[in-house]
Amino acid sequence: MKNDNLDPLILVGFMGTGKTTLGEYLAKNNNLSYVDLDAYIVEQQQKTIPEIFEQDGESGFRKLEHHCLKECISRFDIISTGGGIIEGNDSFELLKYLKHVIWLDCDLEVIYDRIKNDSNRPNANNKSLFELKSLYSSRVSRYNEIAFIKLNSNKPLSELQHVIMEELMCE
Repeated sequence: MKNDNLDPLILVGFMGTGKTTLGEYLAKNNNLSYVDLDAYIVEQQQKTIPEIFEQDGESGFRKLEHHCLKECISRFDIISTGGGIIEGNDSFELLKYLKHVIWLDCDLEVIYDRIKNDSNRPNANNKSLFELKSLYSSRVSRYNEIAFIKLNSNKPLSELQHVIMEELMCE
């Protein structure tokens, strides 16, 4: 159940930067509601992300992702998005007008080590570090355009939480 006094915190960033881990941590430690948008989509569709990509293509997935994002904004305090949410223009435009979009980022080598064997990530499966770097580079300016703050997710969760809470208090 969403706390109506707060705009949701929306965690964006490239795949493997720790959006789900941080979202779960923030929710647990602050008694807030939380959803991982990709998990929500899987639950709603009863299909894996790769199955949705295979059956509906990336554009079909992005439409579905936007629909689910709109639903979750009014229902949850914290939302972890998929790394490619900024690829869908409707979702990107929606995120531009939300107050608390937090961009998690870290070294690409760390990201690569985290996701290189993850078959549940259609845009990363069987990609080289160079290919992943190219995809990352194509997304950076969009993350930057919508971010309220940017955090290095190589830091401890407690430190990330502290920085976020301080930023929210300074508004």
